[in-house]
Amino acid sequence: MKASKDRPNIKNNRFLFAASISMLIYSILEILDSIVIFLIVLNLIPNIALIFQFYVPLIQQLLESQPLSLAPIFWAFTLMRVISTIGLLKNLLWGFWISFVSLIITMILAIVFLPFGAFELLACCVILILLIIGFCDNKPIITN
Repeated sequence: MKASKDRPNIKNNRFLFAASISMLIYSILEILDSIVIFLIVLNLIPNIALIFQFYVPLIQQLLESQPLSLAPIFWAFTLMRVISTIGLLKNLLWGFWISFVSLIITMILAIVFLPFGAFELLACCVILILLIIGFCDNKPIITN
């Protein structure tokens, strides 16, 4: 295993660095989202999901009656984002791929969580574009 000083600093690639910081912010928001679920269950804060009509009726019912049932899904994505953020900030390839996979899965599942999913879909698209541009850098599509 190579020492960290052998790897280039992630700050040298502004797109990957921006994607890393965006994933860090996204991770923090996911952690807060996971905490909010418990606060809703404990009736310490109101369930704002009751205000909106979700695209999928099952999600609407779960958010209204059993918000804690969705917690494992939030925790899984939170864990993936935190781990991928650590990998990205250390400029490790596995961090890139975990980020890539978690963003793609989130973009697919965001449709289920509309109207909230629209914001998540937009954020995922921006981060994914930053990741791909940073990863590809100035490499040509075809080389001779």
